[in-house]
Amino acid sequence: MRKIIQYMMMALIAVVLASCANDINEESTPTVKSNIHFVVDDFPMFEKPSTRTIGEEDKGKTAWAVGDEICVKLTSKELGTQTATLKYNGVKFEIQDGNSLCYLEGEPVTAYAYYAPNRRWINGSLELKDFNLYGTAEFLEGTCTVHYGDDNYIDISFANVTRNYSRLRIATMPNKPITVSISEYTPAGSSNMIWDQNYALTSDEKGNAYLYGTFDRYAEVTVKYREATLATHTFLQATEKAKSYALDATVISANSAEEIKSAIKQEVADGKTAIRLNLASDAGDNEFKAIREAFENVKSGTIDLTLIGCKEIPANGLNNQSGGLEALKSITLPDVTKIGMNALLFCVDLEEICAPNVSAIDEGAFANCYHLRKVTLGELTDVKGDYEHGDGIFGFDSHSIENIDLELSEKQRIMTKQLIDGRYCWTPTEEPYQRSYDHKSISFLGMTFNSITCGMKFQ
Repeated sequence: MRKIIQYMMMALIAVVLASCANDINEESTPTVKSNIHFVVDDFPMFEKPSTRTIGEEDKGKTAWAVGDEICVKLTSKELGTQTATLKYNGVKFEIQDGNSLCYLEGEPVTAYAYYAPNRRWINGSLELKDFNLYGTAEFLEGTCTVHYGDDNYIDISFANVTRNYSRLRIATMPNKPITVSISEYTPAGSSNMIWDQNYALTSDEKGNAYLYGTFDRYAEVTVKYREATLATHTFLQATEKAKSYALDATVISANSAEEIKSAIKQEVADGKTAIRLNLASDAGDNEFKAIREAFENVKSGTIDLTLIGCKEIPANGLNNQSGGLEALKSITLPDVTKIGMNALLFCVDLEEICAPNVSAIDEGAFANCYHLRKVTLGELTDVKGDYEHGDGIFGFDSHSIENIDLELSEKQRIMTKQLIDGRYCWTPTEEPYQRSYDHKSISFLGMTFNSITCGMKFQ
């Protein structure tokens, strides 16, 4: 009987001890706090631009917009590193992709937040999104305050953010692709200077495109639309942190002939010699007449003209046989695919023609341009006129032609001529022109040039 009572007492003690142990374990297990929400303050605007207004003024980003993202990270001893992306829905920022962040109650947590539109979390590290380059977006690190307990939220503030880079606003044509080449430049979010970098950007509806970084002293920036140079600039001093700069790559946009004429005259009156004009794709005789009239009485050989948008220079479009167009020094035609008969006839002070996408040229297009030294053409498939018969595209002055450096598309094929309806017509064969006998002989369309580049240069 005594043993039975002893066993019963031991069993009771074991139950009490087990119960105490469970109570101890329950009290020592910390609570996991999840469903964290975030409170984000206003977007930090760039300060007022340090340069005069160019193009259509744009302050850049001034407030959070739907779809904006903030990359957040939590670190703690027990749970390690957690990352997530917040997205703005027009009212607040919420965690995306079903992710969640949590922490153990009573354990210190460190939070980080980044506004970096061209980056994303990959294995705990902020990496560039596909097809993005450093410098195409801002990189801002906010200040985070974790509120523990029942409130269970994190304050993210960008009010005192430090921008250790500047912003370059490129003012150009609305909604157009441009190429920007930069030397000696440290992009935002990076500590490594890049000696040479090319960016393919598209301007917004106001004609602005942005780059973020530090431009060193003597850094060079070149802006192009296709093959046409819109602006070049050399920084004589390094850009200042948190300052906004503007680069003028604007183009005259005019619809009517009168607007074209007036705009060009104003550019000339302002002392500009590089004039860039955005024309309608179907610009015709009236528009080109306005261009000719606008340059009357302008000093010879002083104007570098770029015509953007138009697909064709019509016959006699810039014909200078009657005089008045001696101002042209160079002409760039990035969108032109056809140049009509006598289009640039007697532009005697013209030194360079750049038409890298032209495929069709008619008789006498460049005839009697006695100072012509460089011509860039696209892949020609339809050429009218023949040098031997006096109506070639460069006329019949062999001395002038032999001074020209000709650059052709690498895809150019050997051309052969035949008489069709009284016109000599050159059409391509299947044989590549590059490294052909004619190429090595510096001959094209029956004419001999100073040099011909088609993938490689012969002279």
